[in-house]
Parts: sequence; C-alpha cells; structure tokens
Amino acid sequence: MTHRLRLSRRAFLALGGTATIAIGAGATAYTLQADVPTTGQVINAFAAITPNGDIEFVCPGQDIGQGAPVALAMILAEEIGADLNRVRILDAPRDAAKYGNPDFSGRMVTADSKTTLGYWPLLRLAGAEVRLALLATAARQHGWDDADCTVAGHVITHVPTGETVPFEELVSGGRLQMPGASPDDVKPADDFALLGTSPKRPDALDIVTGRKAFGTDTRKAGTLIAVLKRSPNMGGTVQDHDPSTALAIDGVTHVHLLEDQTALAVVASDTWSALKGAEALDVTWSAPTEFSSENERETLLAALDDPTTDPVPVRGEPSKSASEAATVFYAPSLTHVLPEPLNATVEGQSLGLGARVISATQSLDLDMRFGAQTWKTAPFMIDNRSMPSGGSYGRRVLNDAVRDAAEVGKAIGQPVQVIRPQLHEMQRGQIRPAAIQRLSGRLDTQGNLIEWRHEIVSDGTLATQLPSSMKGHENREDNTATDGARHPYRCADQSISWTHVASSPTPGFLRGVSASYTVRAIETMIERLTRQAGFDPLEWRIRHVEDERLRAVLARVGEMSGWGGSDRALGLGAMIFRGARVASVAEVRDRQVTGIWIAIDAGQVIHRRQLLGQVQGGAIWGLSQALYEKLTYEDGRTEIQGLTDYPMLSNGEIPPIDIALIEEPGRAPAGAGEVGVPSVIAAVCNAMEADTGHELNELPLTV
Repeated sequence: MTHRLRLSRRAFLALGGTATIAIGAGATAYTLQADVPTTGQVINAFAAITPNGDIEFVCPGQDIGQGAPVALAMILAEEIGADLNRVRILDAPRDAAKYGNPDFSGRMVTADSKTTLGYWPLLRLAGAEVRLALLATAARQHGWDDADCTVAGHVITHVPTGETVPFEELVSGGRLQMPGASPDDVKPADDFALLGTSPKRPDALDIVTGRKAFGTDTRKAGTLIAVLKRSPNMGGTVQDHDPSTALAIDGVTHVHLLEDQTALAVVASDTWSALKGAEALDVTWSAPTEFSSENERETLLAALDDPTTDPVPVRGEPSKSASEAATVFYAPSLTHVLPEPLNATVEGQSLGLGARVISATQSLDLDMRFGAQTWKTAPFMIDNRSMPSGGSYGRRVLNDAVRDAAEVGKAIGQPVQVIRPQLHEMQRGQIRPAAIQRLSGRLDTQGNLIEWRHEIVSDGTLATQLPSSMKGHENREDNTATDGARHPYRCADQSISWTHVASSPTPGFLRGVSASYTVRAIETMIERLTRQAGFDPLEWRIRHVEDERLRAVLARVGEMSGWGGSDRALGLGAMIFRGARVASVAEVRDRQVTGIWIAIDAGQVIHRRQLLGQVQGGAIWGLSQALYEKLTYEDGRTEIQGLTDYPMLSNGEIPPIDIALIEEPGRAPAGAGEVGVPSVIAAVCNAMEADTGHELNELPLTV
C-alpha cells in the first residue's frame, strides 16, 4: 500500500491570520489589505478552497519583478486542474518551517534562480492533494468511482456520464474528503495543459499604469522618512556635524548619528525634505583611505604567487606553479542600478519590545535577522512581511536598509521608512567584487583537453557578509566567488582553486554572481586553444562536453546562428548553470555586436513569456557588462558623482536577440533568471576577439 503524505499543518498561519497581502477579484494586485481572513477550507499549507470555489494559494516566493508568484501559482493550478483566473495569490508569512525553499537549506529566500526549481515538487504535491480531495468528495456526493472522474477547468467531470460538478458545488456540500497525496499522484507531463503557456499577469495593467504598490509606496499615516548621509570614503566615520543645517529644512524632524558613527540619518515628514536635509547637513568626515581600483588590482595579482596564501580547492589540488602559457584575466567591481531604491519600514510593537518590518526584499529570513539584531530582541518578536520590489538582481538579499530603519526607528521612537537613493547605493552600497583569474590549458594532438589550471582571486560575499553560512563548507569554498568555475569539458588533469582576498568595498550579490567572470575566462581560453590547434570551437565543444543535454543545446545554437564561414566573426559561450544548459553565440562586425543567439534547456517551461523575458534581460545585462560596466575607486571613494558616471548599454545598442527553448515536459524546471548574463559575456568577448584579431583579457572590453 502506498504511504500518503498529508501536507496540512495544524498552525496554518497564512490562511488563518487577519492581515494578509492578497490578490483577488476586485482587489488591486499585490496591494496590502488589512483584515482579510480566509473564508476557505484549508487543504494544506499552500492551498485552501473558498465557498465560491476559488483557490487560495499561499505563495512562498517574493515578487521581485520576475513573475515568480504567477509561475508558482501555475504549478499549483496545473496539478489541481484549476482555472488560473480563480486562483488568489496570498503572500506566505515568515515561517521557514512551512515555506522555506528546500534548495536554500529551508530558508525563505527568493534568489539564485532557485525559486521555481525549489518549490516545484512541493507545489505539485500540494496541488495533487487538492485534486484528490475534490475527486474523493465528488465521488462520495454522487456515488461515482473517483477513478472515473477528471478535474480540469475548475470542474470535476464524470467521464462515463459526462456529468460535471463545479468546485463551488462540492464545497457547499460540506467538508471535503481528505485522502492525502503521495509523489505517485502528481500528473503525468502528457496531461499538462497550463504549464508552458503564457497567461497574462494579474498585475500587468497596474504595473504599466503606475497603480501597483511597491515597498516605497507602503507607508501608513504618521510614518516618517529617513535618508542616510554616509561618508563618501569607505570606512569613513563622522568626526563632527552640525544638525542645525538639516533641521533648518522644512519638514526635517530629527538628525540621528548611527551607533557605529558611519552615517547620519536625516528624518523628515516626507522624502523630498529628507533628501534636502541630507544634502544640507554639514559633516566633517575622517580622512580617506588610500584604496583605489589600481592598488586593489595589484593586491589581487600579488596573491596569485604569494606563498603565504592558502588557496581553497574547488576541483583537484590547488596549482603550485603557473604555466608560462598562463593568461591573466581581470574583471572590475560592478554595481546595481535598481529601478526602485532600497527601502524598509520599521515600527515598534509590543511596548517597544518588538517591531514590525515591511520592506521590498528577497529574504524574509534575513530581514528578520537584521531587524532582531538591530532592535536587540528575539527573532520571534519581529513581525516582518514583504512588498513587491521594483527590480532586485540579487541586491535585496542582504537588504541592509532594514538595519538602518530599525536603528533609527528605535532611537526616535516613531515609525520610520528608510529610503536609500540610487546614487547613494552606487557610491557606498554593496558591489560585485573585482577578480583576477589565471588560466592555462593544453590540448593533445587529437584535440583532447589534457591539462587545465584555473586560479581565482577575489573577495567573497558569503565569507564576508554571512560567515555563519560557511560553517558547513569543509573546504572553505565561497560559491559567490567560484560560481561557474566548474566547466563542462572532459579533462583528466585539472586544478581549480580560489584565494580569498578581502577588499574595502562591501561585497554583495549580483545577477550571475561570479559566473559572469569565471565563464567568460573559461570559454575564452577554450576558444583560443581550439582555434590555435585548428579545431572548430563549436564542433570541439560538442565532442568534449560530458553532458548530453548541453551537447543538444550547442548543436541548436549552431543551427540558429548559422555557425561557420570565414567571413563572419562569431563567438561562443556555453555552460551548465542552476540546472539549465545554455549556449550563446554573438556576432561582431567592425567592433559592433550585430546579433545574439541563445539556446537553453531549462527543463519544464512554466510561464513561457516570463522565461524568455528573463533570458533576454540577462543577455542585455551581459552585453552591457561585456562592453561598458565597471565601478572604479580612487582615494578611498568611488569616482561616481552622478548616475551618468556609471557606463551602461543604451537602448539603441541592443542587437537582435533570438532565443530557442529545448523542452522536455515533466523534467524539473531549471533556474533561468541569471543564465543569459555569463554566457552572453563569454560569447561577445570571443566574437570581439575574432573580429579584431586581438586577445582581450579585461572586462569591460577595450578595443
């Protein structure tokens, strides 16, 4: 007898509470609604059914612009046989025991392209449990055999007679039967009708008309606004300040010096007053350090041959000596350009012993931790919830605006929303650290890769920001610095290692993380080795890739791009990343990128248009990183004085981008939010080398 697993939990907080963020008929999508208790019958931790037959879905993924709530709702609706238009999406509360992502060690984090993949098996099982409950109830009420019934389009159909029963009729007839579900009960892929389609997002109209509420829009009456003025110098502290210059601005109510003396918070009744007050505030800062991008680069280079360093093995034993044929690659620091500023609102609760945190975030768990540490209270005393964010790209994983808001709110004893202007973030915020890599490889006369050495030197985000998360890593590897370094090619003798060198800018997460430089270096080295040995780079990859799915992707992108011919400057980039297999080809003519082709196997496609949009968006950012983006420092500070100082791709420079999906229905979906970035950088670099005839070892490309 098959054991059946019940997903239901006694304490079903999300559907039993009285304040939930919801989407429903007649409600503005994703807006905060007070006192919205469910009227539904709870089936499990993710799903309930209301008396009118609607499905309420408690969504564990954050809305950061990528459409995760809709994609996850589609998985649940597919398994149930529900009409997606009758699925109401509710934000899950912070409860990692129920809603943590298995692929994130059970934490509630929406990042790393793991959301759809991580919740795929859970939501399929949850949906199957709802479907079996509906079938069992219909069979009981009508005297049918549930094996003779199907569920589709929000109705149960008795196949022998053709009779149908809508969901609402079953619910009105009394309590549903609860037979439970096992993994064997999920639908076969051949029966999928919703997955792989492109239903309209329920919030699409609100987004384009400006009605959608984001974190910065969520502010109850009486909440003050705070803007922090930080030293322009890294590590700088306040030596002296005159608060009267800020308090003279209409609307400014407080000036608060942070405990660590790294910033002053200017608090006001509105955003404009806070910004003007911060601008007017007279501050004397400590002297700048001598840090610059050039001396950082020299430090990273020196670590390659420093006998006192302790490289972390990634694959094989760390190399003890460099080949004379080794090539050094450099990637600069990068920053984010977020459409919506970082923000967090904190209000004291429980006589000041606890606090409520509302923010546009990628991690409720980390927001809770930041809030509890700063408020100096127990984690259970922090009530935090999320709002949709206007773009995240990894930056809102470590949402340090929560720390700022908690300190300022506690100090002044009033609800405060901290807003960090984009320019402030680019000058002093988290960055993707610069990196040095040294690579060498050797082919034998048959073209086999017989030797590979890859050394990486950089700072690490986990090692610096979340050292506790490194405790389980026996070899001390920080995958924020080594992502993408495990190449897909056969090679018997290889060594890949990482050396941690701490830097002054604060490291953070960024879309594609370190793969945006590791994959570029790997694929450029492969392209050079194969071309120099007289092998076609595409054909060589297909012959020497271990993974069958990646071979199919390579063949497909070759067909799409019309690979071959001596009159075209084409470059290739391939990788396996977040479970996806992806290959990109770029074409360059007269140093201009004129075309990009991408083939991707991301397993089961959930929302087709959203998947294509994610890959395309990543490709555009990859192109921008390859050609323009860098964050430079001099005299202890960034050289950015305005948003226009950070070079980026413009709309008129985007070439045609052709994307093909290789699908296998039923296979677990892979991550696709980041894959376009690294593979396109690699393809563009290789195509530019083919066009110019020069080896280009630095990013961004200078030709």
